[in-house]
Amino acid sequence: MSAINVENLTKIYKLYKDPKDRFKEAVSPFKKVYSEPFYALRDISFKVEKGETVGIIGTNGSGKSTILKIITGVIRPTEGHVEVNGKVSALLELGAGFDMEYSGVENIFMNGAVLGFTREQMEQKKDEILEFADIGDFVYQPVKTYSSGMLVRLAFALAINVDPEILIIDEALAVGDAFFQAKCFHKLEEIKACGTTILFVSHDIVSVKKLCSRAVWIEKGTLREIGPSGEVCEKYMSAQIIRTNKENEKILAQMKPEEHDDVENHLEKDKIVHFPRFVTEHAEAMTTTGRAELLSFYVVDDEGREVNLLETRKTYKFGIVGKFNDDIERALFGFELEDLKGVRIFGINNFMQQKSIAKAKKGMVYEVSFKFELPRFHKGEYLVTPAIAAGTQDNHIVLVRAHNCQTIVIDNDGYNTAMLELDAETSICEYDSRLVEIDG
Repeated sequence: MSAINVENLTKIYKLYKDPKDRFKEAVSPFKKVYSEPFYALRDISFKVEKGETVGIIGTNGSGKSTILKIITGVIRPTEGHVEVNGKVSALLELGAGFDMEYSGVENIFMNGAVLGFTREQMEQKKDEILEFADIGDFVYQPVKTYSSGMLVRLAFALAINVDPEILIIDEALAVGDAFFQAKCFHKLEEIKACGTTILFVSHDIVSVKKLCSRAVWIEKGTLREIGPSGEVCEKYMSAQIIRTNKENEKILAQMKPEEHDDVENHLEKDKIVHFPRFVTEHAEAMTTTGRAELLSFYVVDDEGREVNLLETRKTYKFGIVGKFNDDIERALFGFELEDLKGVRIFGINNFMQQKSIAKAKKGMVYEVSFKFELPRFHKGEYLVTPAIAAGTQDNHIVLVRAHNCQTIVIDNDGYNTAMLELDAETSICEYDSRLVEIDG
């Protein structure tokens, strides 16, 4: 038996051009319709198995929150059916379920009563909830005096400490500070390991890939894709790149052509240049407009040997080779490095390095390379995403992008206590305590 079973879910809202039309429609003796139907959801079906963590992704207004409200019983569907098997704890819109006139402690007991807990049971849970929320004496003040960060702290602490069988979260964690978000995700990993079913809505694709085994992509109220979170998130990101390209085309069309060009011409007759072939099948996802091709991506050491095991504090050259099928103004070559959890470590391109390709010519091949000393970051496996685009750092069109097309291994002989290690000039001084005064 599934924890959550959503079958043919449809939600229709009536839209009125004038507020008076709502009344006219209600009293019309001939049942005249003054409204237009808006499909917030259209025939959505999916299942969440017990102990599974599933993410729901999509752009704003796609219907993600509407699904969660129907699952939690806040609103009713127009058509379809939802079956929930298990005790649900939900963290929906900020402040939902709280009485703003009551204190945080009073809201803890009231929410506990709604979930079927006695006051004695909530007394046993109260200290753990307050410790996790960590908002001090504000717990005794009316909730209406709380900041958004304090509100989400209390709401999340309550949601996870009432022993839910099913936990539903709707983007609320985005409000908290970075330290609290890290604390929350650590707790989510804990309860996930204990077999709690989690349904997680977020715009943070990295978090969805990290936390969820499967993802549901909703677009304009319809089910676009469902499957392994990595695959679905990559398809979603590719679609967003295409959408952003369309938005930036108008901006780039208004820009003046660049006059400065840093391209070095290597047009010696009959001289063959060799590059390693780029294998598109290795990429998790490919995004392309057909206007440019990725021919090669390589990493070489100081002696020009291809490597995929790199040592920190040594110098390497990363190269991208591309061919253009159109004349392209302001061509950009670059790549990003991210860890296996999807956290971006760094990105670099010729625009950021103040190197310009004013106009890439149709039919020509361009090589852009970046030579630098590898920073001292944590050893392990990392994924490379090369891309060719047109425009500027802020406004550009992605012509071709190969997400996570190559794995490199970083070796660091340092302490590796964090993502990045620093080289610093360090000094140690000793003083007589009688000669030391601390101001302020």
